[in-house]
Amino acid sequence: MKKALLTFFAAGLALLPASAKPLDLSKVSRNANWLMHMDFDAMRNSDVGVFMRESMEKIPEAVERMEEMKKTYGVDLDGFSYLTISGSGERHKGIAIMKGGLDPDVVTDFAESREELKVTRIGKQTVYSSDRGRHSMAFAALKKGVFVGGPDSDYVSEGIMLSKGKADSYRGHPILEVLTDSIEDPGFVVFADVKGATKNNEIDPRIMPMLEKVRAGGMAIGDENGLIRVIAVMETTSEETCQQVEAMIRGGMAMVEMRKAQDKRLERFMQGHSIKREGKMIWVEMKFSSEEIMDHLKREMRKSA
Repeated sequence: MKKALLTFFAAGLALLPASAKPLDLSKVSRNANWLMHMDFDAMRNSDVGVFMRESMEKIPEAVERMEEMKKTYGVDLDGFSYLTISGSGERHKGIAIMKGGLDPDVVTDFAESREELKVTRIGKQTVYSSDRGRHSMAFAALKKGVFVGGPDSDYVSEGIMLSKGKADSYRGHPILEVLTDSIEDPGFVVFADVKGATKNNEIDPRIMPMLEKVRAGGMAIGDENGLIRVIAVMETTSEETCQQVEAMIRGGMAMVEMRKAQDKRLERFMQGHSIKREGKMIWVEMKFSSEEIMDHLKREMRKSA
């Protein structure tokens, strides 16, 4: 359990940002009930990100594979800048806007060579789409290395307008403001208006009773002073429910504290946490050591060498 916990956070938080660009709501659909934003520039520039990149450069096979991906498929891992995805909650439907990481010419040439892809025009933009496979998909390559994706050309069309600042965009949400204000320049943000999203989706009956108790929630992650901070905020439907959620969280954290007393590595890794409840709102913050994450990654790499 201890090793699994450390491995999970080391792998999952290793590339989280140090000082990311803020989430740009102009690139989020006005009908969005959920969104996710990642800043890859900041991930590479974080302490852990720099460590990971330098470690990969010491492995000839990794460098060779990265160069092959760049030459053959136009994928440049050092070129990815940001990714913003948003949707109403309807299953398998949303808009993705990404900058960098893919060579537009290589991607376009590859798309043109695939006979199964349908080619349409939206203004001056060429859109490639396919309804094969389990889910339909469509995308367009714009100027300055921007790519827009979605389930069909209508979603891509809206994404193109959003990326150019020519469409009505998301107006925001109080919880989203709390998340982005709690951490200076958060690099990873995820948010869901649960009440709105469930209206547009078929929910598994087994989890619906739980979702019915939540109005909205989200999480933001950032790097400050050698610590990775994770902030989670949730709004429940009643104060009673909020009290129950708080009790569950405090119970889980109490178990972690007990393990920390017996495991010095876990104690160094998890630097602290806080829980606050007010009315129907609950806030949870956790802090993790970037140095301990890097030490753990070093040990894992030595094992696999």
